Amino acid sequence: MTVRDWAIIIAVLFWGLLVVFVCVMLAKVVGLLDEATRDLRETTDRILPTLEQVTETAAGVNVELARVDTIIAGVQSITATTDQLVGVVNATVSNPLIKAAGFAAGAARAGRKLRD
Repeated sequence: MTVRDWAIIIAVLFWGLLVVFVCVMLAKVVGLLDEATRDLRETTDRILPTLEQVTETAAGVNVELARVDTIIAGVQSITATTDQLVGVVNATVSNPLIKAAGFAAGAARAGRKLRD
């Protein structure tokens, strides 16, 4: 064997080891990707039911908010009616009360003057 033959053998062994090393690293990367894919599927399988529950809860909250809006509209209507009623009572009662108070004050003053 010549030096050239030894150089060829060493080069073939080097490239062979390099190919084996690259194959081992590629196998590890593929395994890592498989594990990451599996973890992602498991996480998705756990998150999807939770998201569905959140969606159902949000729909329930929207229904309750619609009910609250209806209640608030009713309360606003009652408040407006009460405000109008208070205005009518004020207009109806305040004038006679003011007149009665004025009459009572005048009568009391007249009574005091008569006594004096």
